[in-house]
Amino acid sequence: MKNNKYMEMQLTKVLYHGLLSSAGYIILALLVIVNITFYKFLESDYQSATKAHNKAFSVITAYADESQVRAYVSKLSTNTRLVKNWNIIDKSNKMGAEEAIFLAKSSTVNLFESEQQYLLVSFASLLEMNLKPLIIFNFLFAVTCLLSITLTQRRLFKYWRVLIQLETWASRQAKDDNFKFFITTEDFHLVNTVRRLNQQRIQAKKGGQEIDHMIRSQTFLDKLTGLGNRRYFDNRLEALLQEEGDVNGAVFFIHFAPLDKLRTLQGKRATSHYVKNYASLLTPYLDDIQQSIVARLSYSEFAILIPYIDQTLVEKIASELVDKSERFVLPNNLDQGRVCYIGVKMFNQTETPFHILAEADLALRAAQLLGPSSWFMYESNNLPISEVKGSVRWRIALNKALEQNNFLLDLRPVLDFYGNVIQYEANVKMIDEEEKLISANIFMPMARKSGVIKEIDKAALNLVTEELKHQDTSKISVKIHIDSLLDRDFDLWLVKFLKKHVKNMPRIIIEVSEFDLTHNVKK
Repeated sequence: MKNNKYMEMQLTKVLYHGLLSSAGYIILALLVIVNITFYKFLESDYQSATKAHNKAFSVITAYADESQVRAYVSKLSTNTRLVKNWNIIDKSNKMGAEEAIFLAKSSTVNLFESEQQYLLVSFASLLEMNLKPLIIFNFLFAVTCLLSITLTQRRLFKYWRVLIQLETWASRQAKDDNFKFFITTEDFHLVNTVRRLNQQRIQAKKGGQEIDHMIRSQTFLDKLTGLGNRRYFDNRLEALLQEEGDVNGAVFFIHFAPLDKLRTLQGKRATSHYVKNYASLLTPYLDDIQQSIVARLSYSEFAILIPYIDQTLVEKIASELVDKSERFVLPNNLDQGRVCYIGVKMFNQTETPFHILAEADLALRAAQLLGPSSWFMYESNNLPISEVKGSVRWRIALNKALEQNNFLLDLRPVLDFYGNVIQYEANVKMIDEEEKLISANIFMPMARKSGVIKEIDKAALNLVTEELKHQDTSKISVKIHIDSLLDRDFDLWLVKFLKKHVKNMPRIIIEVSEFDLTHNVKK
């Protein structure tokens, strides 16, 4: 690890020494190649000269007398270094002849024979002839290469040392951000430029902290309350799910309904202090140690994220929030009964942020259907992933179901004390794209949000009349929502429906929430 750190911090030195080493290896390889080529050339020339001399000695020995042979050989040995030694032995001298034949067996001695004498010639070896030229050539070549490397190294180091010094200072700058360096030499313009850029970076870092804070505030904070906004909430939830270990927690979606009414009556500016005061009511649930956060999602909707919390505490907090919201001081002309709605979603690390937020929003819409201030949470694993959709997908699914009439009635008997069936209670269920049945407490909240709840109530009444055709005396109760009754078009349709099915009316019981009726009498 230490060596790796050294190599990393001394990269310029390593490259510099690597270049010089590579140049040395290249020159050494070039020297070897040149020597081999030169040696091959000398060897070829040596073999040609030896062959020519052997041919000449053979001819002159065969046709010349002893004096002519001596004169020729003496002249040749004087003019060339190839002939090292020579000797002529008369064949009449038996001892000399035997000695000549014995010497001819040596690889360094050539024997040439005539009718009267033997000619013994010893040639110099290739190395003996060319050792001195080879030494001189290699010496001159080595000196030339060394001079070239030295001159190149001096010229290269003149510029390279700037990079070496720059990297050395960079390593010191990494250890100490306040380290300062400045060189007046013209060769170090690059270093001084980097130094000035570094100083500008430090000044920009210090001077830009306020701007950075302002950007972060604009991006992740709600201007009015100082709480996090929707983007901040989504990012924190996603970051929490990416943590290691067994991550779990709960998300609370809170809709404080009076704020919408106040904004309609008095405007945003006049009611801003109510928004701030309600945000202050939620800040006790903000805890940096537990990593819990509070955010404002829209004008009247807030969210709380609390990691690592059990169901008992979740239910306690939800009840506390409803209780505190109902005690919140409001103008006398506002409806005090319909104040706060809370949707709760408990999650773990296996779920996606979209699934968690969509189910929390669905729970909030379900709480709004319950009537007075209340909170709602789907039971664990009671809501399949396939039923968790965004608003657009819900709207498409609901419209498609209405077009294809993909609704049916789930009739549940209502018994008296003796177990006799008094009537049947009709619960509407929707058939989705996968032909699965979805209960009303799942799709009705999104039907209200999508504005199609009156169409579903119409479908429910039509289904009831169809069911009565197959039953003789039983009564069926069906629930009609206040949203439908407050719609004039639905009221006109309902009058026509009642007139059309006047015979079945004694067997149809229409249920309406008492709370909704008492709080909408004037409407």
